[in-house]
Amino acid sequence: MSGGSSPFTKMLDNVFPRIPPFLDMVGLQAELLAKGMTVAVDYLSSASTSKFHEIMIVETQAKELRVKHLDILNNAFSTPIDREDVLRSIITLELPVSSIRVVVEEMEALKIKTDNHMLEMAVVLRDSAVALQRGFSKLDTVPAQAEPDAQVGLQCLSNVDKVYRKALTSLYSIDDDLAKMRAHADGAEIQAMMHVVEMLKRREIYRHLRNIAGKMNDTASVLHGIVIQIS
Repeated sequence: MSGGSSPFTKMLDNVFPRIPPFLDMVGLQAELLAKGMTVAVDYLSSASTSKFHEIMIVETQAKELRVKHLDILNNAFSTPIDREDVLRSIITLELPVSSIRVVVEEMEALKIKTDNHMLEMAVVLRDSAVALQRGFSKLDTVPAQAEPDAQVGLQCLSNVDKVYRKALTSLYSIDDDLAKMRAHADGAEIQAMMHVVEMLKRREIYRHLRNIAGKMNDTASVLHGIVIQIS
């Protein structure tokens, strides 16, 4: 006999359409989120060209999955959880990956070297992403156990904010420049101008990283809401 579905099975599928495995699907997106943030930490630790290109690849994969999953959702008759939560999961899991790609692209374009503040913020983002991956992977089997992982994600913005404030305090320290200018040191004005330019460039990267933390919080909020709904 030839393969394929029997007429009876096809009839059942028409009457009772199968529910796509949305929880598995968002789990795959969560894996890419964790991978993207992990590679970002590696990039900031080494400024490796290979890690830069790897982030580009991960972001492309994340975008393709988002488009694919949104198409499946649009054509799905029903969903295992609230349709809005599925939609928000698909969207919020991809946004931080796209944003971290912007960070590394700007660092490459502006020739910005990593500092400890950038790396520290990226580590917080990575740890939050890994926690969210764990949480989304539990939804299909032990959803209640995903709540601690959601809470880690919900702390992301607060933890990054602490580093962000330290980074700005350090960045805006101009005492040395002022002292050199008051002493009429050679080249003091040029050095001060270069410092201002460097401040502007670094603040842009700090701001991007902080914004990603906000997006991670959004993803964690979605996970938290799903846990409440199905556990």
